[in-house]
Parts: sequence; structure tokens; C-alpha cells
Amino acid sequence: MAKNLKSIQRREREREELREQILDVAMSILTKEGYEAVTIRRIADEVEYTPGALYSYFGDKEEIIFALVVRASKKLNALFLSLEEALPHPLERLWATGRAYMRFAMEHPVEYDLMFIMSAPIQKMAECDFNETHTAFRLLRKTVEECMKQGFLPRADADAAAFAMWSFVHGSVSLMIRKRLAAIPEEKYDDVLQGAFNFLMNAMMPRHQEQPIITPSAPKVLAKKKIGKK
Repeated sequence: MAKNLKSIQRREREREELREQILDVAMSILTKEGYEAVTIRRIADEVEYTPGALYSYFGDKEEIIFALVVRASKKLNALFLSLEEALPHPLERLWATGRAYMRFAMEHPVEYDLMFIMSAPIQKMAECDFNETHTAFRLLRKTVEECMKQGFLPRADADAAAFAMWSFVHGSVSLMIRKRLAAIPEEKYDDVLQGAFNFLMNAMMPRHQEQPIITPSAPKVLAKKKIGKK
């Protein structure tokens, strides 16, 4: 019995390892050569398996692409969850979440493209009732709600406010990832991205009572200053 159990566990482990290898190869091809270059035959050649063997893991190319979206989404969700655990102050967490999102997008542009820009995975996401992206939005909305309750953001519909913030940051990084900013030198992208985010955040802060001092480089709520009404 124990021997059979170990054998089953080993096969499951080997199957999962091959599945991850298939996804790694697909991601490598996608990054270097683009979506059209990703085919079952090409991946099979890279992992040294027959195309037929790969079909026991994925039904078609779209399932592989969708699996890459799921994997990337889980990575982003884990990042957001770690911030929720590490940063109890909602305003500090909000600043950190925005910066973490932008950093994720700029460091993983192909994965971000798959998740939020490329149209190819959309049909499969709808068919599978994909909800991984719901987690990231839910965490953002929760942080926004907490900021509103504590007076750091003006009162508004939390869904609308979270969507507005997400749209702003998504639009910014998408323009940079797709290189649609000819007027801005590429070496200035990071500074412009951070500056735009700082401008948005500061513009939303109610100018009354006390407001935490948040520095652009380190979003720490350590001190407060009096700000008079405008």
C-alpha cells in the first residue's frame, strides 16, 4: 500500500513538473517570438515530447495561454495579499499597492499583456468563469473603503473609486508596455510613471484636518501635518 502510494505521488509530481515545464517553454516562446509562434508542435519539440503527449495536459494552444494567465494572476494576487498582511494602515497600503502594481507590470510586461491587454485569452477566461482578477480588485476596493472611512479619501462609491484608480494605473503602464509614448524618452518612463501616480494620489487626498505625510520613495505613515482648508 505504502509503495503504491509513493508511486502515485511520484507520478503526480512528475506530471506537475512537466506541466510547469510546458508553461515555461510556452512563456519563453511568447516572450521572444510572439503569440503566433506558440504552437503545440513547437512546444513539444522544446520539451522533447510528442504533440500527442502534450494533449493529455492541455486541450489546445488556448488552454496553454489561459494557464499562463492564471499563473500570472496568482503571482499578482500573492503580491497584493502580502501587502495586506504587512501594511495594516490603509493609506500606506494604498500607496504601496499602486507602486507594486506598476512595478509588476513593468517587470513582467508579457505576462501583464496576457492578463490585461491581449485579446487572445478572453474567450477562454469567459468559458472558465475566471475569477483570479477578482481577487486583486477586491483587495484594492477593500483598501479604498478603509481609506474613505478614515478620511484619507473623499466619500464615494468604492467600486467606482477603485475602478478609477485601477484604470489610471493600467492605462499608464499599458501605454509604456506598448510603447505608445513617443513624446517621452524611454529612459524617463519610470520617473514619469511614479510622478503620475504621485500626482493622482495627492490630488485625491482631502485637504482638511490632518493628512499623513507620504514620501514618493517610501510610503510610510510616520508623521502628520496640519493642512488648512482651501
